[in-house]
Amino acid sequence: MAIDESILAPYVNAETLLEAERELDRLTDRGDELPAPLGDLYDELAEHAADQDDYDVAARLERKAIDAGCTRLGVAREMYGWYLLKAGATIEGEAVFAELCAEAPDDPHVRMALGHARSDAGRQDAALDAFDEALAAAKRRGFRKEIDRARIERRAEREHFGLEPDEEDALAPAPISPPRSSLLAIALAWFPPDQREAALRQWPDLTADFEDPRAYARRLEEHLRVLDRDLGQHPSVAPIDVGDFLSWAVSEGYDPGSGEARSAYAVHLKQTGRTIAWPPGRNDACWCRSGRTYKRCCGAS
Repeated sequence: MAIDESILAPYVNAETLLEAERELDRLTDRGDELPAPLGDLYDELAEHAADQDDYDVAARLERKAIDAGCTRLGVAREMYGWYLLKAGATIEGEAVFAELCAEAPDDPHVRMALGHARSDAGRQDAALDAFDEALAAAKRRGFRKEIDRARIERRAEREHFGLEPDEEDALAPAPISPPRSSLLAIALAWFPPDQREAALRQWPDLTADFEDPRAYARRLEEHLRVLDRDLGQHPSVAPIDVGDFLSWAVSEGYDPGSGEARSAYAVHLKQTGRTIAWPPGRNDACWCRSGRTYKRCCGAS
Protein backbone atom coordinates (compact mmCIF):
# COMPACT_ATOMS: atom_id res chain seq x y z
CA MET A 1 0.00 0.00 0.00
CA ALA A 2 1.40 3.38 -0.97
CA ILE A 3 2.01 5.82 1.84
CA ASP A 4 -0.01 9.01 1.58
CA GLU A 5 2.17 11.73 3.09
CA SER A 6 -0.74 14.18 3.05
CA ILE A 7 -1.98 12.42 6.18
CA LEU A 8 0.60 14.47 8.09
CA ALA A 9 -0.46 17.82 6.61
CA PRO A 10 -2.46 18.95 9.70
CA TYR A 11 0.53 18.12 11.89
CA VAL A 12 3.05 19.84 9.62
CA ASN A 13 0.86 22.93 9.24
CA ALA A 14 -0.05 23.30 12.93
CA GLU A 15 0.72 26.78 14.22
CA THR A 16 1.63 25.81 17.81
CA LEU A 17 3.26 22.91 19.59
CA LEU A 18 0.03 22.02 21.36
CA GLU A 19 -1.89 21.95 18.07
CA ALA A 20 0.79 19.72 16.55
CA GLU A 21 0.63 17.43 19.57
CA ARG A 22 -3.14 17.12 19.25
CA GLU A 23 -2.79 16.24 15.57
CA LEU A 24 -0.31 13.48 16.40
CA ASP A 25 -2.63 12.20 19.12
CA ARG A 26 -5.34 11.83 16.45
CA LEU A 27 -3.01 9.62 14.37
CA THR A 28 -2.51 7.03 17.11
CA ASP A 29 -4.65 4.41 15.34
CA ARG A 30 -3.16 5.06 11.90
CA GLY A 31 0.46 4.14 12.55
CA ASP A 32 0.73 1.74 9.58
CA GLU A 33 -0.34 4.51 7.21
CA LEU A 34 2.30 7.03 8.30
CA PRO A 35 5.46 7.79 6.30
CA ALA A 36 7.45 7.77 9.56
CA PRO A 37 6.91 5.97 12.90
CA LEU A 38 4.55 7.91 15.16
CA GLY A 39 7.11 7.71 17.97
CA ASP A 40 9.69 9.46 15.78
CA LEU A 41 7.22 12.26 15.07
CA TYR A 42 6.63 12.79 18.79
CA ASP A 43 10.42 12.73 19.28
CA GLU A 44 10.84 15.41 16.59
CA LEU A 45 8.16 17.55 18.21
CA ALA A 46 9.80 17.15 21.63
CA GLU A 47 13.03 18.53 20.16
CA HIS A 48 11.13 21.56 18.85
CA ALA A 49 9.66 22.12 22.32
CA ALA A 50 13.13 21.95 23.86
CA ASP A 51 14.40 24.46 21.29
CA GLN A 52 11.71 26.80 22.64
CA ASP A 53 12.84 26.10 26.23
CA ASP A 54 9.48 24.49 27.02
CA TYR A 55 10.86 21.49 28.85
CA ASP A 56 7.62 20.44 30.52
CA VAL A 57 6.07 19.98 27.08
CA ALA A 58 9.28 18.41 25.74
CA ALA A 59 9.23 15.81 28.52
CA ARG A 60 5.56 15.00 27.92
CA LEU A 61 6.16 14.60 24.18
CA GLU A 62 9.25 12.46 24.71
CA ARG A 63 7.23 10.19 26.99
CA LYS A 64 4.72 9.78 24.18
CA ALA A 65 7.57 9.06 21.75
CA ILE A 66 8.74 6.24 24.01
CA ASP A 67 5.25 4.83 24.46
CA ALA A 68 4.62 4.95 20.68
CA GLY A 69 7.83 3.06 19.94
CA CYS A 70 10.30 5.50 18.45
CA THR A 71 13.24 4.19 16.43
CA ARG A 72 16.03 5.33 18.78
CA LEU A 73 14.46 4.21 22.04
CA GLY A 74 17.62 4.39 24.16
CA VAL A 75 18.36 7.96 23.10
CA ALA A 76 14.70 8.91 23.64
CA ARG A 77 14.80 7.62 27.21
CA GLU A 78 17.95 9.63 27.90
CA MET A 79 16.35 12.76 26.48
CA TYR A 80 13.21 12.14 28.54
CA GLY A 81 15.31 12.16 31.70
CA TRP A 82 17.22 15.21 30.42
CA TYR A 83 14.04 17.19 29.74
CA LEU A 84 12.66 16.30 33.16
CA LEU A 85 15.81 17.60 34.83
CA LYS A 86 15.67 20.81 32.79
CA ALA A 87 12.01 21.22 33.75
CA GLY A 88 12.96 21.05 37.43
CA ALA A 89 11.48 17.57 37.95
CA THR A 90 14.70 16.39 39.54
CA ILE A 91 13.37 13.29 41.30
CA GLU A 92 11.60 12.03 38.18
CA GLY A 93 14.55 12.78 35.89
CA GLU A 94 17.05 11.11 38.20
CA ALA A 95 14.75 8.07 38.39
CA VAL A 96 14.82 7.73 34.59
CA PHE A 97 18.62 7.81 34.52
CA ALA A 98 18.86 5.48 37.51
CA GLU A 99 16.83 2.92 35.58
CA LEU A 100 19.05 3.31 32.52
CA CYS A 101 22.21 2.95 34.62
CA ALA A 102 20.84 -0.14 36.37
CA GLU A 103 20.15 -1.76 32.99
CA ALA A 104 23.73 -1.08 31.84
CA PRO A 105 25.94 -0.95 34.97
CA ASP A 106 29.17 -0.74 32.97
CA ASP A 107 28.04 1.57 30.17
CA PRO A 108 29.90 4.90 30.36
CA HIS A 109 27.79 6.56 27.67
CA VAL A 110 24.56 6.79 29.66
CA ARG A 111 26.54 8.21 32.60
CA MET A 112 28.07 10.86 30.36
CA ALA A 113 24.58 11.74 29.16
CA LEU A 114 23.53 12.04 32.81
CA GLY A 115 26.51 14.30 33.48
CA HIS A 116 25.60 16.61 30.61
CA ALA A 117 21.94 16.64 31.66
CA ARG A 118 22.81 17.53 35.25
CA SER A 119 25.21 20.23 34.09
CA ASP A 120 22.57 21.66 31.75
CA ALA A 121 20.17 21.77 34.70
CA GLY A 122 22.73 23.69 36.81
CA ARG A 123 23.63 20.80 39.16
CA GLN A 124 27.41 21.11 38.95
CA ASP A 125 28.58 18.79 41.74
CA ALA A 126 26.18 16.06 40.67
CA ALA A 127 27.37 16.46 37.07
CA LEU A 128 30.98 15.90 38.09
CA ASP A 129 29.95 12.79 40.03
CA ALA A 130 28.34 11.39 36.88
CA PHE A 131 31.47 12.00 34.79
CA ASP A 132 33.59 10.30 37.49
CA GLU A 133 31.22 7.32 37.32
CA ALA A 134 31.43 7.30 33.52
CA LEU A 135 35.21 7.11 33.63
CA ALA A 136 35.10 4.32 36.22
CA ALA A 137 32.64 2.38 34.04
CA ALA A 138 34.84 2.85 30.97
CA LYS A 139 37.85 1.52 32.86
CA ARG A 140 35.88 -1.55 33.97
CA ARG A 141 35.04 -2.35 30.35
CA GLY A 142 38.58 -1.63 29.20
CA PHE A 143 37.88 -0.23 25.74
CA ARG A 144 40.51 2.37 24.95
CA LYS A 145 38.22 4.59 22.87
CA GLU A 146 35.62 4.71 25.64
CA ILE A 147 38.24 5.54 28.29
CA ASP A 148 39.66 8.33 26.12
CA ARG A 149 36.21 9.76 25.46
CA ALA A 150 35.22 9.61 29.14
CA ARG A 151 38.43 11.43 30.10
CA ILE A 152 37.85 14.11 27.44
CA GLU A 153 34.25 14.71 28.54
CA ARG A 154 35.22 14.75 32.23
CA ARG A 155 38.07 17.19 31.61
CA ALA A 156 35.84 19.54 29.62
CA GLU A 157 33.31 19.58 32.44
CA ARG A 158 35.97 20.27 35.05
CA GLU A 159 37.37 23.09 32.91
CA HIS A 160 33.86 24.50 32.57
CA PHE A 161 33.65 24.72 36.36
CA GLY A 162 37.14 26.24 36.67
CA LEU A 163 38.76 23.28 38.42
CA GLU A 164 42.48 22.65 38.33
CA PRO A 165 43.57 19.70 36.13
CA ASP A 166 44.08 16.41 37.93
CA GLU A 167 45.90 13.20 36.94
CA GLU A 168 43.02 11.94 34.79
CA ASP A 169 42.82 15.27 32.98
CA ALA A 170 46.50 14.95 32.09
CA LEU A 171 45.81 11.52 30.55
CA ALA A 172 42.94 12.77 28.38
CA PRO A 173 43.96 13.07 24.73
CA ALA A 174 43.64 16.45 23.08
CA PRO A 175 40.39 16.83 21.09
CA ILE A 176 41.00 16.32 17.39
CA SER A 177 38.97 18.21 14.82
CA PRO A 178 37.93 15.91 11.96
CA PRO A 179 39.51 16.74 8.60
CA ARG A 180 37.23 18.38 6.08
CA SER A 181 37.51 15.32 3.85
CA SER A 182 35.76 13.24 6.52
CA LEU A 183 32.58 15.14 5.71
CA LEU A 184 32.48 13.06 2.54
CA ALA A 185 32.60 9.80 4.50
CA ILE A 186 28.89 9.66 5.24
CA ALA A 187 27.78 6.05 5.54
CA LEU A 188 25.16 4.16 7.54
CA ALA A 189 25.90 0.79 9.07
CA TRP A 190 23.61 -2.03 7.88
CA PHE A 191 23.48 -5.74 8.65
CA PRO A 192 22.81 -7.64 5.38
CA PRO A 193 20.44 -10.63 5.52
CA ASP A 194 23.29 -13.17 5.63
CA GLN A 195 24.83 -11.46 8.68
CA ARG A 196 21.76 -11.08 10.90
CA GLU A 197 21.93 -14.51 12.51
CA ALA A 198 25.56 -13.91 13.52
CA ALA A 199 24.65 -10.40 14.72
CA LEU A 200 21.87 -11.75 16.92
CA ARG A 201 24.23 -14.27 18.50
CA GLN A 202 26.49 -11.38 19.48
CA TRP A 203 23.81 -8.79 20.29
CA PRO A 204 20.38 -10.28 21.12
CA ASP A 205 19.01 -6.78 21.70
CA LEU A 206 18.90 -6.39 17.89
CA THR A 207 16.04 -8.88 17.69
CA ALA A 208 13.39 -6.17 17.44
CA ASP A 209 15.32 -4.45 14.61
CA PHE A 210 15.44 -7.63 12.50
CA GLU A 211 11.97 -8.95 13.32
CA ASP A 212 10.49 -7.26 10.24
CA PRO A 213 13.15 -7.15 7.48
CA ARG A 214 11.09 -4.74 5.36
CA ALA A 215 10.65 -2.34 8.26
CA TYR A 216 14.40 -2.58 9.01
CA ALA A 217 15.24 -1.60 5.42
CA ARG A 218 12.55 1.09 5.39
CA ARG A 219 13.99 2.76 8.51
CA LEU A 220 17.46 2.86 6.98
CA GLU A 221 16.07 4.19 3.69
CA GLU A 222 14.31 7.00 5.56
CA HIS A 223 17.53 7.86 7.41
CA LEU A 224 19.45 7.91 4.12
CA ARG A 225 16.90 10.33 2.65
CA VAL A 226 17.12 12.61 5.67
CA LEU A 227 20.92 12.75 5.39
CA ASP A 228 20.69 13.39 1.67
CA ARG A 229 18.20 16.22 2.23
CA ASP A 230 19.94 17.86 5.19
CA LEU A 231 23.58 17.50 4.10
CA GLY A 232 23.19 17.86 0.35
CA GLN A 233 25.41 14.81 -0.24
CA HIS A 234 24.49 11.25 -1.08
CA PRO A 235 25.33 8.95 1.83
CA SER A 236 26.14 5.29 1.27
CA VAL A 237 25.23 1.98 2.88
CA ALA A 238 27.93 0.18 4.86
CA PRO A 239 27.25 -3.59 5.00
CA ILE A 240 28.64 -5.07 8.23
CA ASP A 241 30.37 -8.44 8.16
CA VAL A 242 30.17 -9.45 11.82
CA GLY A 243 33.51 -11.27 11.94
CA ASP A 244 35.45 -8.48 10.25
CA PHE A 245 33.68 -5.88 12.38
CA LEU A 246 34.54 -7.64 15.66
CA SER A 247 38.21 -7.88 14.71
CA TRP A 248 38.31 -4.23 13.65
CA ALA A 249 36.57 -3.01 16.82
CA VAL A 250 38.98 -4.86 19.09
CA SER A 251 42.01 -3.58 17.17
CA GLU A 252 40.71 0.00 17.33
CA GLY A 253 39.72 -0.08 21.01
CA TYR A 254 35.93 0.15 20.53
CA ASP A 255 33.19 -1.70 22.35
CA PRO A 256 31.76 -3.86 19.53
CA GLY A 257 28.27 -3.63 21.02
CA SER A 258 28.09 0.14 20.85
CA GLY A 259 26.43 2.26 18.22
CA GLU A 260 29.55 4.43 18.23
CA ALA A 261 31.62 1.45 17.05
CA ARG A 262 29.21 0.63 14.23
CA SER A 263 29.17 4.26 13.09
CA ALA A 264 32.97 4.45 13.10
CA TYR A 265 33.18 1.16 11.21
CA ALA A 266 30.75 2.49 8.60
CA VAL A 267 33.07 5.45 8.01
CA HIS A 268 36.02 3.02 7.82
CA LEU A 269 34.22 0.99 5.13
CA LYS A 270 33.44 4.20 3.23
CA GLN A 271 37.04 5.33 3.35
CA THR A 272 38.25 1.94 2.11
CA GLY A 273 35.77 1.76 -0.76
CA ARG A 274 33.55 -1.02 0.63
CA THR A 275 30.15 0.66 0.81
CA ILE A 276 27.10 0.51 -1.44
CA ALA A 277 26.36 3.65 -3.42
CA TRP A 278 22.96 5.18 -2.69
CA PRO A 279 20.49 5.75 -4.22
CA PRO A 280 20.63 3.09 -6.92
CA GLY A 281 18.97 3.75 -10.25
CA ARG A 282 15.22 3.19 -10.16
CA ASN A 283 15.53 0.10 -12.36
CA ASP A 284 18.66 -1.21 -10.63
CA ALA A 285 18.64 -3.86 -7.91
CA CYS A 286 17.68 -2.44 -4.52
CA TRP A 287 20.52 -1.91 -2.06
CA CYS A 288 18.71 -4.03 0.59
CA ARG A 289 19.28 -7.23 -1.47
CA SER A 290 15.60 -8.07 -1.66
CA GLY A 291 15.98 -9.08 -5.32
CA ARG A 292 13.52 -6.39 -6.44
CA THR A 293 14.31 -3.23 -8.33
CA TYR A 294 14.80 -0.09 -6.25
CA LYS A 295 11.65 1.55 -7.62
CA ARG A 296 9.56 -1.46 -6.51
CA CYS A 297 11.30 -1.84 -3.16
CA CYS A 298 12.88 0.81 -0.90
CA GLY A 299 12.49 3.50 -3.57
CA ALA A 300 8.75 2.95 -3.89
CA SER A 301 7.59 5.36 -1.20
